[in-house]
Amino acid sequence: MASAVVRIDERTLATLRVLAEREHKPIGQIVTELVNRQETERFWRDLHAGYARLQADPAAWQDYLKEASLFEGASMDGLEDEEPYYSPEEEAEIERYAKSQGW
Repeated sequence: MASAVVRIDERTLATLRVLAEREHKPIGQIVTELVNRQETERFWRDLHAGYARLQADPAAWQDYLKEASLFEGASMDGLEDEEPYYSPEEEAEIERYAKSQGW
């Protein structure tokens, strides 16, 4: 793993130390997780902004909906009658974890 010196103000460093202690993780891991969360949040903001722009143009939005409707049921993978991979309890646990990670 590469390392680098990054200058941050004392207040930010103090906050990182508190977070690291609370989470029982190294500061570097806390920084990595925060950067990853920021990137994920930016992705979803940009995605929603793109949909908002698309919806603002009624003709383009209708074209999109028409094209998207072509893919409804497209997988046709033959697994409609298969048992789910995860139990309802496992799905709930996965969902709780995802929410705790900000996903």
